Amino acid sequence: MAEGADGEEEIQFLRTDDQVVLQCTASILKEQIKLCLSCEGFGNRLCFLETTSNAQNVPPDLAICCFILEQSLSVRALQEMLSNSSVDESSQGGGSRTLLYGHAILLKHTHSNMVSTVTFVLLMRI
Repeated sequence: MAEGADGEEEIQFLRTDDQVVLQCTASILKEQIKLCLSCEGFGNRLCFLETTSNAQNVPPDLAICCFILEQSLSVRALQEMLSNSSVDESSQGGGSRTLLYGHAILLKHTHSNMVSTVTFVLLMRI
């Protein structure tokens, strides 16, 4: 997010044909590791995770980590657990809601033009 002229946060959304690099951070054996989704372009249709944690010593090959957002489908809340009956519990301090969201995107690998479908599931407890 960027700052607007009035000091307000400006939200920018991804659009189709935008180039993206999908990165995440994982904790493995008390060590933070940064990973990017990658793909080889020579007939190999498997995606893999490219490590970018050691970028100071070994620069990552970001050419294989770049994708074009071909299509995106945002799915409404798939499930809401603890329905309206949780309102009674919330007055006692024990109520919460768990929401399950899904998002499916169609990615095209920039380097090889191969298409891959990725589905994300996000579980939120509020």
